[in-house]
Amino acid sequence: MDYPGKIALTLFTSNCNFDCAYCHNPGLKVSTDERVSEEEVFEYLAKRKAQLDGVVITGGEPTLREAELIPFILRLKELFPEKSVKLDTNGWNSQILGRFLERVDFVAMDLKAVDYSLFSRVSMDSIEESLELVKSFKEHEIRVTMYPPYVAQRDFERLAILCKGASRVAIQQYRRVEGNPVAPYSIDILNEFAGILCKETGLNAVIRG
Repeated sequence: MDYPGKIALTLFTSNCNFDCAYCHNPGLKVSTDERVSEEEVFEYLAKRKAQLDGVVITGGEPTLREAELIPFILRLKELFPEKSVKLDTNGWNSQILGRFLERVDFVAMDLKAVDYSLFSRVSMDSIEESLELVKSFKEHEIRVTMYPPYVAQRDFERLAILCKGASRVAIQQYRRVEGNPVAPYSIDILNEFAGILCKETGLNAVIRG
């Protein structure tokens, strides 16, 4: 699920500059002590060389650790040139994201709303810049988690327009977290958004339950 079409090792980085109400990794919103060393990661990959196709780096928000992460990716690629690397990001800073352009094989960016003030201090202009940059990665995906307070039905067309030019859009069903009473959209509403995406972008969006 983390790397479409591949069996991958998933690595989690801590620290995030967003405070999303439906976060499933709330413990990673703040910086935590490193639990796995580079050596352990490389040893794990070496032992499972035949089974694993790639590595997914997610969070938290990985690009906040860019100074550490890019050298790590370079070392990983040097030791395991046959492995693909996927980066998950919230797209908060297009300049930092651009430094990964020639470093990773796949980038997935979350498009969370048309109003980011609900959970961050990042401007919509910054998000739109990152969206356009993501579309230039050789393999990419824009993901929209259908959390009703952030993704209102009145915003479906605007969100679809922002996705135009992407090679793939994943519509992700919102899953409840403890203490959040918000009910998810029905599958019919997810299909409605998929139809608008198809009309605006020509894409057949993927719906993930």
